[in-house]
Amino acid sequence: MMAETPSSVRAASEARYQQAIRELDALEARLADEHVPRRPEWECQTCDEPGTPWPCAPAQVRLLEAYRRDRIGLSMHVGALYHIAAAERPGDDLDELYDRIVGWIR
Repeated sequence: MMAETPSSVRAASEARYQQAIRELDALEARLADEHVPRRPEWECQTCDEPGTPWPCAPAQVRLLEAYRRDRIGLSMHVGALYHIAAAERPGDDLDELYDRIVGWIR
C-alpha cells in the first residue's frame, strides 16, 4: 500500500514532522536511558548535571558512532531533530537552537 502524496507544502512539512517524531520515539525506545532528549525541554535525560542541553557530549559520541561514515544521514537526522525542537520551543532563539542541535557536526 502506497502512502498518500501530500497535496501542499504545508501538508508535506507536517508529514515530515510526524515522521521525524516517530523516528525520535523509536530512537528513544532503542537507546533507553542512553542520553536521549527530554522533550519539550531538549535537555539530556541521563546526564548528572540537571538541565544539560541535548545533545550532550555523550549523545554526540553515540550519534557519531551510530552514523560512522554516513555524514549525510547524520545531518539529515539532526536536521529532523532540529525541526522538532523548533516546533516544540517556539520562543527559543532558532540560531542558538540550530547551533546546539546541528552545528556540532561541522
